[in-house]
Amino acid sequence: MANDEFVIPRRLINSDREETPRSLLDLIEQGPFDLDTAAWWMSHVTNGASWIVGSGPGGIGKSTTMRSFLSVVPGDRAFAIAMPGEIPPLADQKRCTIALELSDHRPPGYLWDQDLRDFFDLSKAGHQLVGNVHADTVEETREQIVGACSVPEEQFRHINIIAFVWLEGHERGHSRRIRDQTSRRFLTSVHYTDGSGAHEQVYSEGSGLSPNAPRDVAHEAKCRTFLEEALGEASRDMDELRARYLAWH
Repeated sequence: MANDEFVIPRRLINSDREETPRSLLDLIEQGPFDLDTAAWWMSHVTNGASWIVGSGPGGIGKSTTMRSFLSVVPGDRAFAIAMPGEIPPLADQKRCTIALELSDHRPPGYLWDQDLRDFFDLSKAGHQLVGNVHADTVEETREQIVGACSVPEEQFRHINIIAFVWLEGHERGHSRRIRDQTSRRFLTSVHYTDGSGAHEQVYSEGSGLSPNAPRDVAHEAKCRTFLEEALGEASRDMDELRARYLAWH
């Protein structure tokens, strides 16, 4: 795929910052993922699943966690960033469309009210939707999206995976922004729906994936092998992992 639309958008890579962006391989080695959970999540993303990552405070690592799976988005999905006032035209083709954040805060690029409804309306065109939210539970997430912004329930359920991350040593409920990039991130919970019902918890902190987590065992095993082989290489670059996935896919 030489077309730039199929390359992870530069804005999400944070190429203007000094630190090297963390890839999915980094997050398996450093947290928040273990290999089993990463392979499970990857198996759904490669089949077109949408996902949102949440945490209450800023700086916990939700953006890093969210963007790590962009390397394994299906190869036939062009990437797009959903910007306020510019969303409806994206419905002309099926894409992986990323929101910088679903929030009533107003930095440039954040989606709320009509912009957020337009973003979720892309589900009608089969978009793979990806984003972040300031929330620590599915209930808080649903209240913001369905409650405050009147997104239809069926469109909310288009988000197959909703996961929450936290930072080791950080007091729960504390709202200050975290800047320590050395502390280990971890998943507190992961929730899944196939769209037919409410999100059900499939992962819990300390217990890992539930035996009832929906899975395609054969495909998940292939994803695990892909990740194991990638972990055996020296590179941890997100773009190189993307290229490796496209060749494998």
